[in-house]
Amino acid sequence: MGLEISYSNGFVLDKNLEVKLNKAFEVISAEEDLSQYSINIRIVNDKEMMDLNRKFRKKDSSTNVLSFTNNDISKSMTGNLGDIAINHDFVERESIEQGKTFDDHIIHMLIHGIYHILGLDHENDKMAEIMEKKEVALLNKLNIRNPYN
Repeated sequence: MGLEISYSNGFVLDKNLEVKLNKAFEVISAEEDLSQYSINIRIVNDKEMMDLNRKFRKKDSSTNVLSFTNNDISKSMTGNLGDIAINHDFVERESIEQGKTFDDHIIHMLIHGIYHILGLDHENDKMAEIMEKKEVALLNKLNIRNPYN
């Protein structure tokens, strides 16, 4: 079905980056058999991410990405797996600090967020290793270097 991207506070991603994000969704959809599903992405700033993190995780800080799995009865009818909030400000700072391009890093955050929606996390070493391997394999297919090295 696809990726739905929305923006808050005047952020708009470059059309080329939107194309890359959609391509990343196509690649993960093929890998994880998600072609009949959709995911919503909202590009937010630090303030909005802090509000979301405070409200849903009880953490008074910002972060790069948050995922919200759709557990609603409508999921079977709409095919919507959930929502991902990606913090433009945070990702921009991290990409500079970590020597990554903004585009590569935001694509990684999309993939990372989708794996959270699919039930993976990094709360223990074994699950983190599985999640990282899946992310790195997909990023490699998109010609994006391993973000964990």
